Amino acid sequence: MTPKDAAAFWLARHDADPAAAADPAFLAWLAESDDHAAAWARAQALWARATDDLRDDPLAEALRASALAARPPVWPKALAAACVVAAVLLGAGVGWRYWPGRGPSGAQVATPTPATQLATLAGERRAVALADGTRLDMDSATRVDVAFDDKVRRLRVESGQVYIQVARDTTRPFAVDARDQTIVDRGTAFGVRVMPGMMSVTLAQGSVAVGAHGGPPEHELKPGERLMLRDGRPAQLQTVDVNAVLAWRDGFVEFSDTPLSDAVAEMNRHGGRKMVIADPSVGALKVSGRFKLGEPERFLRTVSMLLPVRAVRVGETLEIRPAP
Repeated sequence: MTPKDAAAFWLARHDADPAAAADPAFLAWLAESDDHAAAWARAQALWARATDDLRDDPLAEALRASALAARPPVWPKALAAACVVAAVLLGAGVGWRYWPGRGPSGAQVATPTPATQLATLAGERRAVALADGTRLDMDSATRVDVAFDDKVRRLRVESGQVYIQVARDTTRPFAVDARDQTIVDRGTAFGVRVMPGMMSVTLAQGSVAVGAHGGPPEHELKPGERLMLRDGRPAQLQTVDVNAVLAWRDGFVEFSDTPLSDAVAEMNRHGGRKMVIADPSVGALKVSGRFKLGEPERFLRTVSMLLPVRAVRVGETLEIRPAP
């Protein structure tokens, strides 16, 4: 989240509840950098200049109605409305899902209700503590449904990837649905990734069993193993470097002889200026290394030293072309 986006978030929080001025997450964010303080000062100034006429503006009313219709159940009405208006005033790209007790700094951990949907934006990572003590680390552009009751704990990973550290509860089994598979936990920490045409499970510790929905387990994983399921291909059970596979938790990604087209697609998932490859021969080149997520320009500077390619800015995108 940029300083402008975060300022719009906090402006909406303050408008809905003046007590937010004392929120430790807000104070921590404000003290993090001069850019944050400047963005906050500008947000306050713009908000102060806004007149009551905005309340009758058709665009503001339409945006407010849209926000209220789409908000999660936990959103207070005032915050939903103020958040949209703040975004309009500041020109901020605000589109997060609000959970009580968590600010843009990421200093606090959200605790969602037993049945809800969790989501992150492109470039956003989030730690979430569930009601039973299970911890989720959510990667960029990830969506997870949570459905707990007094008999079973169940998640569904709709898209993206998540690392799950399951809290022990012998009275309620824990299962994760991903595409057409069900992962049954047996006291574990594991990662789940869901992308178009594929899903994977990487086991860090403990044990999991994986099988088709409604059927018996077909695969038993041991720590250090990854199960890869791709449309139209046989299942692959691989021994992997778990730290490398889960490097996204620290804001990095590791590639090993990865086609550049796949590497670019992964980098694009994590925000920043979008990269495109028009030449298939460029996309077929292989890249290896550890790269910082969310920084496409740095990625391309490194790749251009490793491979015969160059980056050209075309409008709002970075096009990767063969080197002259």
